[in-house]
Amino acid sequence: MKEPASSDRARRRRQRLATAALAAAAPVVFFGLLELLFAMGGVEPHPEREDPFVGFAGSSPLFVPEGENRLVTADGKLEFFNLQSFPRRKAAGAFRIFCLGGSTTYGRPYTDETSFAGWLRALLPAFDPGRSWEVINAGGISYASYRVARVMEEVAAYEPDLFIVYTGHNEFLEERSYAAVRDLPAPVREASALLARTRTWVVLGAAMRKVGILSGGDKKERYLLPETVAARLDRSAGLELYRRDDELRRQILRHYRDSLERMVAIARSAGSALVFVTPASNLRSSSPFKSQHTDGLAPEILARSGQLLEVGRRWNREAAPALAALDEALALDPRFAALHYERGRALFAINRFPAAKEAFTRARDEDVCPLRALSEMRGILAEVATSTGTRLVDFIALLERDLERSRGHTILGEEDFLDHVHPTIDGHRRLALALADAMRQEGLLPAAAKPSAEALAAVERQVAGTVDPKRQAEALASLALTLDWAGKEEDSRRLALQALESGTESVNVLLIAGKHLALEGDVEGALALYRRAVRADPLSPTPRYQLGLLAIQRGDLEAAAAHFFLATVLWPEDAKAHEKLGLVLAERGRFALAVASLEEARRRDPGRRSTDEMIARVRRHAGAALGATETPGIALERYPSGVIAMAAQSRRDGAGRSVHHGIYTEWAEDGSLARFADTVDGELRGSDVSWAQSGRRAAGDAGEG
Repeated sequence: MKEPASSDRARRRRQRLATAALAAAAPVVFFGLLELLFAMGGVEPHPEREDPFVGFAGSSPLFVPEGENRLVTADGKLEFFNLQSFPRRKAAGAFRIFCLGGSTTYGRPYTDETSFAGWLRALLPAFDPGRSWEVINAGGISYASYRVARVMEEVAAYEPDLFIVYTGHNEFLEERSYAAVRDLPAPVREASALLARTRTWVVLGAAMRKVGILSGGDKKERYLLPETVAARLDRSAGLELYRRDDELRRQILRHYRDSLERMVAIARSAGSALVFVTPASNLRSSSPFKSQHTDGLAPEILARSGQLLEVGRRWNREAAPALAALDEALALDPRFAALHYERGRALFAINRFPAAKEAFTRARDEDVCPLRALSEMRGILAEVATSTGTRLVDFIALLERDLERSRGHTILGEEDFLDHVHPTIDGHRRLALALADAMRQEGLLPAAAKPSAEALAAVERQVAGTVDPKRQAEALASLALTLDWAGKEEDSRRLALQALESGTESVNVLLIAGKHLALEGDVEGALALYRRAVRADPLSPTPRYQLGLLAIQRGDLEAAAAHFFLATVLWPEDAKAHEKLGLVLAERGRFALAVASLEEARRRDPGRRSTDEMIARVRRHAGAALGATETPGIALERYPSGVIAMAAQSRRDGAGRSVHHGIYTEWAEDGSLARFADTVDGELRGSDVSWAQSGRRAAGDAGEG
């Protein structure tokens, strides 16, 4: 009997559905099989080690379980957050505080112990010893207010009694650095974040890095102190991305207000108190990060503005000519931040404090790379706090009041800040005391709670005991490097020398301080610091590179070649060291080796046009005398400590044996240069120079052969 047409159609529909289901399931099954295969091969996922969406995906929480009843900062967040741990279920009678915000809350350039959260954790038992206090520092480096609100949403589930929020400095940083990630559709963001936490992603990512599709995320040491420092400003995009955009500015300010209002709603839904802190910044001792001329100015006006700015910068004790030049320039170019800053300095020098403060404030607000909270943001925060009945601690007013008592003016500067926004340790202490007072006013502390002077002194000793001078000096040096990269040499120098005063024999401290001595013309002082950096770590390539640069400046090409060569041995991936070695070799007439080094620089960094030009120039100069340019091998001998004792270039002779050919160097165990020689096919030909322990030449030159 023939099957009815309707039944036939139903069967075909079921077949189509089954086929579609199989097609949809196939990728899932295939992915599952890959995960199983990689698991059997020992590949481990890293769900907490990497956060590819830097906190934008909700699937990557800040705190993760540790044991049955504890939460701890996820491993993948420790690059941005302090390590914190607390009970998942709050003990009876405990009072739990979450401190939220950006790097100031974190405690940068130091860590949690000396942040206002750390101070508050130490102070509260002195105010009310009968209560159990929990202060959790959830401040994230570079986090803007909308990401702070996302963290707040997470921790609202952890029984908070009080949120303290210090946010506002990173709004424009985030827009430039993370806008593309932030604006992805939420489902795409979440799915991508989940994928990045699988074994399959680990394998694919490694493969793509190997062939150059993905960045390798190289954690090796970088040359931080060549002619241009290659650091990054707190994970920001480069300064070149920052341009004046008044409409974007208005949007960011609206977004800031929305984020603050969202935080109020989160706190209320959690039944928690909330305290906002007005973000304070350094006006007087921190120049604008980037100035941009007023739009639409003719070339001759731009040139005149630049000339007048230089006049304004060159004033010494006489401020009147500088002020006249700067006033003329501002009449032509009113939105150039550097003009306002230099005018503020000139006015401050003659004690015209109100006018100086106005100029410094305008300089901050006209900065087109605004990494300090703008004047409007202080107003927005005050309006949100007033309209919602939220307690506000005005940190700016607190610092200004103290400064007026001690200095007679209210222009915040290096007395209270280490850089553009990060307070000193004492600044964090004063903020913590102000927060404790706000808690008392909110009824969160007993009205009569006031610790004795002895108790406060004990707290100060307790916090001071957490300070590691070496780690503190390293932090200051790191900050100095960042400021140097941003072109803020005066600020960088101050911090570098402050770090050096600690007496810490740290490579970074010695390098950044040495760079500033070199910039000031103190070559011998810089040389001494770089040599100390070598002794501190004989296997660090960066001081070798710096010593090579100074050796060129002093006309000692043998020492320059030796140090650049060792830098390429210690860190072969760096193109600049290969390039500098090639230039020195060319200057010394070793043209084939010079081209080989320059070719290696080009291979390491194909985008360097300067390298191509250098290769062409050396080839033209050498002509027929160039000869073969094969990449030399490297022969090494080491001390038992691992420090390099001998390093030489080499090649195979006619019998296939490895012989020294090119640079030959010997090194003392403290890393100092002992000998340099030229070799050709295993024989000495040319310079043969030795150095005494002082670093000076102790023997003669064999002459060119």
